[in-house]
Amino acid sequence: MPDVTDRVRAIVASVLRVPVDSIDASSSPDTLGSWDSLNHMQLILALEEEFRLQFAVDDMDAMQSVGGIVAILEDHTR
Repeated sequence: MPDVTDRVRAIVASVLRVPVDSIDASSSPDTLGSWDSLNHMQLILALEEEFRLQFAVDDMDAMQSVGGIVAILEDHTR
């Protein structure tokens, strides 16, 4: 099974419609033009479905990079 980072990268690529190999831990709304507020919500919904959890509002606000998302998910899955 792919690790958390690979799963997050695949979801980000799918939601934002960008190549998965263009996404790394530093990818963020500042580096990916299609990562706007609407796609941010779509991304959160896709992550919640994939990882079968629900994020708190503070977590959603903190998800400002792929690396940040991975860190939050790793905290939730321990």
